[in-house]
Amino acid sequence: MNTETQGGHNRAKYLLHVLIVWGLALLSDAFEDPVPETTLIGIHRQSIVLGCSFPVNDGSPLEHTIITWQRVENNEVVHSYYYVKDQLNYQSEQYSGRTSLFPEEFKHGNASLKLDGVKAEDAGRYICFVSTISGTTKEIVFLKFAAYYKDPQLLIKLQLSSATFILESQGYPEASILWYCAEDKNLLLRPNISFVPSEDGLYTLQTTLEVDNTKAICSHVVEIQNYLVNQTVARKFNLLFPQHSFQEDGIYKKWWIVLSSCMLVFVAIIALLLVIYTRQPMKMEEKTKCEVI
Repeated sequence: MNTETQGGHNRAKYLLHVLIVWGLALLSDAFEDPVPETTLIGIHRQSIVLGCSFPVNDGSPLEHTIITWQRVENNEVVHSYYYVKDQLNYQSEQYSGRTSLFPEEFKHGNASLKLDGVKAEDAGRYICFVSTISGTTKEIVFLKFAAYYKDPQLLIKLQLSSATFILESQGYPEASILWYCAEDKNLLLRPNISFVPSEDGLYTLQTTLEVDNTKAICSHVVEIQNYLVNQTVARKFNLLFPQHSFQEDGIYKKWWIVLSSCMLVFVAIIALLLVIYTRQPMKMEEKTKCEVI
C-alpha cells in the first residue's frame, strides 16, 4: 500500500471514529441530562484556557485517544488530536496558529485547550469530545468576550456662557455611563452617548455633556462601568474656575466703568476749582491799582 493510499485510509478511519463519537454523544443526550456549561470570559488579545477533563485508568494506553474541539454554532473544527499528535488539516482558518493542547497532561485526564489572542468573533460555545478505550466524554464551554475600556481622552470646549465635555474611549461590551455632581451623586446629568463598532470588534464610546457655566455649581464626574470584567473608570472635572473667571470679567468691567466715571467727575471738579481760584487774585489786583490812582 502506497503512502497516499495509507493516508486516505487513516483519514477515513479518523472520520469514522469521529462519526462514532458524535453518534454516542447524541445517544447520550437522549438518555442523560444535558451537559452543564462552564462560562469563561476571554479578554481582548489575551490567552485563555478552555477546560475539559476525561476519566483515565492507571496504565491505560493513550495512543488511541481522540480529542476534538469544535464550535457548537457551526461545527467548525477548532483543534483535533489523534494518532498521538495534533491533526490540524481540518482546523478552521479562524483558529490557525492560535490553539494548543497539553499532551503532558493527558495522563491526568486533562484535554484543555489554550486559545491565544482572543478576538470578538471567538465568543460562543465550544464542545470538547474525548474518546478513549474507557469511553467517550464531552464538555461544553461558553466563552464570552470582553475588553477593558481604555483610559478616556477628554476634549473641553469653552464658550462664553457654557462648556462642552467630549470624552472618548474604547472597550467591550457596551458600558454603563454615569455623569453626576460630586457634591450630590443623586443629581444625575443627561449626556449624549454613542457606541460605534470598530474594525477589531470593540466599541468606540463617545459621551458629550454640555454645561451652562452660569448655572452649574458642581464638580462633574463621569464613570465608565464595564460590569462584565468588574471595571470602573472615573474622571472628575471642575468647572468652577472657568465659570468664576467669566463672572469676574463682568464684575471687573462694571467696576472699571464706575471708576472711570468717578475719575471724570473728579477731574471736572478740580478744573472748575482751578478756574475760580485763578480769577479771584486778578480782581483783587485791579482794585488795588484803582485805589492808588
